[in-house]
Amino acid sequence: MAQISGNGVVFQIGKETTFGSAANATDRIRISSESFRPTYNKVSEGLATGGKGAGKVQTMGIQAGGSFSTLMRPDMGLLLELLCGVKTGNAYTPIGTELTDSLPSFTAYVDRKAAKCSYPGSKINQITFSASAGEYLNISVDCSARLETTGATIDSLTPSEEKAFRFASGKVKIGGSVIADVTSMELTYNNNLATDTQTTGTGDYYMEPECGVREITGTMEMVYAAGAETLRSTLYKTDDTFSIEYVFESDDSTLTFSIPAAQMNDASANMNSPSEMLRQSMSWNAVDNGTDEVITITLE
Repeated sequence: MAQISGNGVVFQIGKETTFGSAANATDRIRISSESFRPTYNKVSEGLATGGKGAGKVQTMGIQAGGSFSTLMRPDMGLLLELLCGVKTGNAYTPIGTELTDSLPSFTAYVDRKAAKCSYPGSKINQITFSASAGEYLNISVDCSARLETTGATIDSLTPSEEKAFRFASGKVKIGGSVIADVTSMELTYNNNLATDTQTTGTGDYYMEPECGVREITGTMEMVYAAGAETLRSTLYKTDDTFSIEYVFESDDSTLTFSIPAAQMNDASANMNSPSEMLRQSMSWNAVDNGTDEVITITLE
């Protein structure tokens, strides 16, 4: 029997109009990995069988989900819209908290050759953006989904030919000033979706997931020098808030993550080896200042 190469897997997405109603795929994304699968909550009665073995189980709930990894490109605005919920021109901001505010859903399609599967009712729970020296801007996307269906139609779509954003074109700004000699950076946007609510009205499935507290966190590593020590002393050793931006450029496109208020969680610059240069690692989290959006992502 022939084996199936991972290089032959096709991954596509399409934004839904109604949660759980499959949408046609509009974007084909080249991926490095994916883990979409159904989850069946199989529960045993937990009663004595009168025999030697355990009793049968029964499915009490069905849902799906998974993750995929790829590179961030200038024409991936749909992912940012699905992550944040609100698109205004070239800017993406978090969906609100009113009853009418709901994170948009999408249908994911995965052609694994032996099976063509779709995952309607998908929502993005979290994306981690990460880049370090000599690498592209990588993204890892964690999703929930309503269910898995097989026998899906895979449309003939062409994947993006846009050049991916690179670490070499990135920079970090704190308080509007560029931070020198950053060697790696990471930002995680977590929607904290409530995915486990099952009621008498949902049957075997679960209610549409909605956002909880939006957690925006980040890390960065830099060459340890006087400027890095100043950041450690003034930001980590106090509870002061500061603005921070991650900026990436690719040809004529710019991707900017703007956080108006953040606090430093950790900062360390310890010696690990006599043969290594000192590095300072820092971590931060966005906070709500009651005035500005907690984060604005601009892609232009």
